[in-house]
Amino acid sequence: MYGILGEDKSDYETLKILVQRLVNKEKVRFQGKGYTGSGELLKKGGKDLKLLFDSGCTQFIIAHDADQKDSKEVEQELRNEIIKPSGVKAPICLVVPVQEIEAWLLADVEAVTNIFKGWKPKPESNPESQSCPKEYLEKLSRDASLKPRYRHATHNPQLAKHIDLEKVSKCCPSFRPLEAFVKHGRGNY
Repeated sequence: MYGILGEDKSDYETLKILVQRLVNKEKVRFQGKGYTGSGELLKKGGKDLKLLFDSGCTQFIIAHDADQKDSKEVEQELRNEIIKPSGVKAPICLVVPVQEIEAWLLADVEAVTNIFKGWKPKPESNPESQSCPKEYLEKLSRDASLKPRYRHATHNPQLAKHIDLEKVSKCCPSFRPLEAFVKHGRGNY
């Protein structure tokens, strides 16, 4: 059973779907939590990681967006603030999307046509170069009345069902640790 901790509920739900797709099974068991941001994840994540371990989870994914920081610094912060205090000794994958998890969705932005009929955005060649992928997706999604169709909290999990995972892996190196962990059991902690 996977234990997943994410910065927010949308990240948690999106990661569940991505893991299901990578495992290629609909009946994968999960427990976890989405927080109200990185501060809460770092503050409460160690205790919750231990609770997930005690409840039977055997593999863990901890996700934290890079948000303009160096991914290695973010990984070290996750180790120091969550993993070490938890005392959990199990396979763990630290997932640090460059900028935000929405960069992974931008890797196959054409998948939005599965949710939004009539919106046909152009492909993104380097989605991890966007400084704010979430805001960029919102901007791209504006309709004639200038209201964004895309809302990350609602649409990220839906888009995760449709994106081409091979494209994501090819375009987003930050996705590859999750892919390797789920497919081959190789954690990065």
